[in-house]
Amino acid sequence: MSAQLWNDPAIILLFLLIILLVDNLWSLYLLLREIKLIYRSKYVPEVLRPYLSQDLFERMRSYKLHKSWFIIVNTLIVVVICGCLELYFGFYALLWKLVDRCAIWPWMEHEIWMSIIYVLFLSIYILVKSLPGKIYEKCCIIKLVKQPKRRWSECIAFEVLDITCSLLIMAAVVAVVVSMVRAFHELAFIGIYLMAVLLTALVIFIVPCVIDPFLGKRVQLENQALRLGLTELTHRVGFPMQYVYIIRVRDQSVGSNAFFFGSCCLKRIVIFDTLLLNRGMANAAQLPEEEQGKGLPNEHVLAVVAHELGHWKKGHFYKAIVMFQLHLLITLLLFVICFAHGPIYQAVGFEEGVEPVIAGFIIIFGFVLTPYLTISNVIMLTMTRQFEYEADKFAFQLGYAAHLRMALLKLYADNLTFPLSDPCYSSWNHTHPMMLHRLQRLESLEIYRM
Repeated sequence: MSAQLWNDPAIILLFLLIILLVDNLWSLYLLLREIKLIYRSKYVPEVLRPYLSQDLFERMRSYKLHKSWFIIVNTLIVVVICGCLELYFGFYALLWKLVDRCAIWPWMEHEIWMSIIYVLFLSIYILVKSLPGKIYEKCCIIKLVKQPKRRWSECIAFEVLDITCSLLIMAAVVAVVVSMVRAFHELAFIGIYLMAVLLTALVIFIVPCVIDPFLGKRVQLENQALRLGLTELTHRVGFPMQYVYIIRVRDQSVGSNAFFFGSCCLKRIVIFDTLLLNRGMANAAQLPEEEQGKGLPNEHVLAVVAHELGHWKKGHFYKAIVMFQLHLLITLLLFVICFAHGPIYQAVGFEEGVEPVIAGFIIIFGFVLTPYLTISNVIMLTMTRQFEYEADKFAFQLGYAAHLRMALLKLYADNLTFPLSDPCYSSWNHTHPMMLHRLQRLESLEIYRM
């Protein structure tokens, strides 16, 4: 019976529609829980009142509500309704037929070129479909919070550059994948996995080298007292001070932050200058008046760095790499099982025997594997939140619990991050624990020690 269901295109299409509906409606249900909590939260939490005014809290609350309702409407229209119509009427097969008709020269009839054109057409369709929502989000929702103003010419140039680079990278990946699959068939996925491992290693090597040009400019720390504190802290845990970078960020909308990345001689702790008091400058008069006095005092910065050192000391980077590679391996094994199954292609409108590689990737990763990808995503998010708790505990063990609590309070307020979230929504969406939960954990560690 199960074999008959697995081989019936009509049943498979029904399952795909159910998967699409259940996955997105569950996400919308979680978002409605979040909205309900935001409506109930009318006042600044008591612990945040010294750092966050009621007026600013109201603007953050209004922004969060507005954006959440926008996501609900946009998801229902663009993802759920359009997605169901696309599956039911065989949009992906129709698009392949359109690409086939556009192959006016013999060289364009090769599957690699057809696949690149297919991805190009699909990208244009997705861009047009999502354009009204993007315009509304950029022009209306973003005005609810204060953000550094950018010229329209800069925004358009950035978007064009981003789309162009994405399409070029996508075309290269499509060409490699289609070539491998057509040359090696099922064994190609071993090559794809090895290629993913190679890309991961490449990212580990490249990212530390491009942090400066992409985020900003590396600068010397002018605050000598903070430099001395960082030197003592890094020496205490055995982390080389020369791998602590201060980056003067170009785009202040990225907020105040610090992060750890890399391994061996490529490891880095990167501190944004916006995290530092007066951006780390010895003479605050060099800053615009609105930026003077912003940032964390030295003790709080040290507490944040102690947290990042916890990520390094606990080996979170390596654990994350292993976790990702295991997830990738399982995903590709499931993909191999589904990829050569003809009825899946027939379910979305392809004729029998027509099984384009690129369409298989889109349908299987976009719909068939959604249950597994959703569950694995929740598991990985749970692990990353646990990493944050472990790093907080490491900072506590170094004696920075009180300073870390104060730093978290100020960072959440300065970065305009709404401080409250529904626990169920957070568990399915957030890489970091809720701020109030982190504060409670730190307080409980101090009480336990006493």
